[in-house]
Amino acid sequence: MTITWKLSLTQLTKTRSSFLQSLIVVITLLWSACAAAQQLNATVDRTSIGEDETLTLAVRYSGASNVAGQPDFSELSNDFEILNQSQSNQIRNFNGRVESFTEWTLVIAPRRTGSLLVPPFKFQGQNSDAVRIEVHEAKALPPGMVQEVFIETSLDKSSAYVQEQVILKYRFYYSVNIDELAKDEPEFNNVIVEPLEESRYSKTLNGRPFQVVEFSYALFPQSSGLLEIPQLTWNARISRSPRRSIFDFNGGRYELKRLKTDYKAINVKEKPATYPVGAPWLPTSALTLEESWANDPTQFKVGEPITRTLNLQANGLMAAQLPEIHSEPKDTRVKFYPDQPKQNDKLTPNGVIAQRLETAAVVVGEGGEITIPAVKVPWWNVDTDKLEYAEIPERRFLVAASEFKQQNQAARQKAIEETQIQNTEQNHQSAQVVEVQTTPFSMYLLLLLLALACAVFAFLWLQTLKALRQLQAHDTQSGATTTSKASSEKALFKELQNSCTNDPNPQKIRHNTLVWAKQFFGKNSTSLSDVYRCSNDETLKAQCLALDAKLFGSDLNTESTEAFNANRYCEALEKLRTSYTKKEQASRENLAPLY
Repeated sequence: MTITWKLSLTQLTKTRSSFLQSLIVVITLLWSACAAAQQLNATVDRTSIGEDETLTLAVRYSGASNVAGQPDFSELSNDFEILNQSQSNQIRNFNGRVESFTEWTLVIAPRRTGSLLVPPFKFQGQNSDAVRIEVHEAKALPPGMVQEVFIETSLDKSSAYVQEQVILKYRFYYSVNIDELAKDEPEFNNVIVEPLEESRYSKTLNGRPFQVVEFSYALFPQSSGLLEIPQLTWNARISRSPRRSIFDFNGGRYELKRLKTDYKAINVKEKPATYPVGAPWLPTSALTLEESWANDPTQFKVGEPITRTLNLQANGLMAAQLPEIHSEPKDTRVKFYPDQPKQNDKLTPNGVIAQRLETAAVVVGEGGEITIPAVKVPWWNVDTDKLEYAEIPERRFLVAASEFKQQNQAARQKAIEETQIQNTEQNHQSAQVVEVQTTPFSMYLLLLLLALACAVFAFLWLQTLKALRQLQAHDTQSGATTTSKASSEKALFKELQNSCTNDPNPQKIRHNTLVWAKQFFGKNSTSLSDVYRCSNDETLKAQCLALDAKLFGSDLNTESTEAFNANRYCEALEKLRTSYTKKEQASRENLAPLY
């Protein structure tokens, strides 16, 4: 019995050891399978590309789908530009084996030539291997061959003056279907950039038809020196057949083409020393100045206004660059009452055409020969590189008195003649007084005439009294209106003063200035230049320019280097307000006898 028990115990021990070994093997296999299922792999479609080409990077995490998050691709941006990124989740059944994975697909472009590295990525505890990419320079095409998509960069001149228009053009050529074009906009320091109209046309190169799109920009450099046009990157998405597909978007086949514009540079020259000092700088290829009248100016009459329009137009300038045209007349009998000038910029594929229209009512105070002053605008012809002038010559007109004044003079002359006749008749009647007394019929006739004269005098007196009352009522109403306007203007100016003294805010000061100016001058003021042009005060002009510069940047302050001071600004406005009010009162007193 004892021997039998020992044999059974030995068999049991061997069986238990075999079971443990089998269990360890199974656990090891399961662990290995689980580890093999969770992997992070990075692959590319090519390892050698040109600098103008793109490649597709696929990063796949196996072992699960619909996972949260994604690998950190930030280090990839050191050597590559990420143009497109998408994510897909898939589950596959392969020979009865089910596998699931999440894949991130990135379209990337190299930032430089040489040996670049796609860095290793980390996700869910798994790491991918780094991938090395060789990037070589773009291959030159054989003679007579052109690429299917390319860009031309051009400037319309090799040198320019400061503030002169320079046309920058990008011509995009393509002979294949373009699904999308993503382009960078040019950016510069101290240069005003105005996008122009696009133009499209067809062109044949080496027997191959191309579609061309021109993107044009008008550049206005604000300082002299070397102006550099940087190289830009454009990305064109080309529609491809399935055989030439690189990646798939929304069921279609596309290829991304990375294009570079050319670097350009232009020398910007300073304003010529021979240009008139103090005159607005106008570098242009063509400038015209025209004059027109609403009525024939040879038919001027005293007190009757005639509208005069001056039209200044220039190629290659902005309307804001055009100066004020009207000049004050030296003839004290002539007054100009200008309207708000109209400015317009016409944008064409070949540049900007600026226009400034100024209209003014011309009123003559006295008859006789008057003089309308000449208008002379200097400008620099950039084609001939010479100073030229656009000019409207001085004009002289013979002005007739107004019909009202002529009627008054005629009535006065007639009254004098009637008075002389009446005096003659009275003298004659005095000489015949004895005869009148002895003739009853003549006495009755004389009484009848006297009664008729009294009736006429009474009628005229009543009419005069009625006219005087109407005039008094009109003056009362006008005075009330003037008082109301003055009160409103006074309140607006008080608010402007408060904004200058109580925690000055440049934005609020500028707004209150334009609101007050509209009420004070009786016309819409859209900029501070409309305000300081009403005065010859250089302090006010400098402070207005400084205020605009403080709000919109130092580039706008091209005429003054004085810093903005709210107190000086307010004092200058108060000086303008006082002088302008006195000038208007004197003008009204001079014009009053005309009406």
